[in-house]
Amino acid sequence: MNWQDDPEIVRLSHHGSVRGRLLRSVVLWGPFFIASLAGLLFFTFDRAFLGGDHGGTWFLVIVLLILTVLFGFQAIQSFLDYIGDPKVETGFVGRRWSRSDSLVIKAHYIRLEKMILRGDQMILDGIREGDYVEATFYPHSAVLVWVEKKEPPEGALEASTKRPVIKGL
Repeated sequence: MNWQDDPEIVRLSHHGSVRGRLLRSVVLWGPFFIASLAGLLFFTFDRAFLGGDHGGTWFLVIVLLILTVLFGFQAIQSFLDYIGDPKVETGFVGRRWSRSDSLVIKAHYIRLEKMILRGDQMILDGIREGDYVEATFYPHSAVLVWVEKKEPPEGALEASTKRPVIKGL
């Protein structure tokens, strides 16, 4: 038996690569967030209290605000996940799909109860709609660390197939 066939080693290796991607996201987006936040604070102070003596305009402040929110969203959620621990949830897969997020990268998704989680093809291989799974994921960025099929508890299958009745329709 090869060490690459051991499921525990594969799981730990994949967990390390997910943490590496989170760190890479923090390192990539963190400086842009800090720079745009510093620019936003400087030009807002310049425009509001100094009358724009250093070239600050309200248009620039609004553009910096938008950039700060976008960069901050990416950096902060990755940072919170990097310093935190992954969560484990069980439930039925409501939907599984994939799409191309860019020209090269294809992302795979599952909907578990009310959460949409993103993973790669390796860990989602064999997972289909309607499967009962245990998913380990980072809650802020919704990145799957590991997912595996489980046997559903008794009574869960009947409860999952019942649909809510909407009165009046």
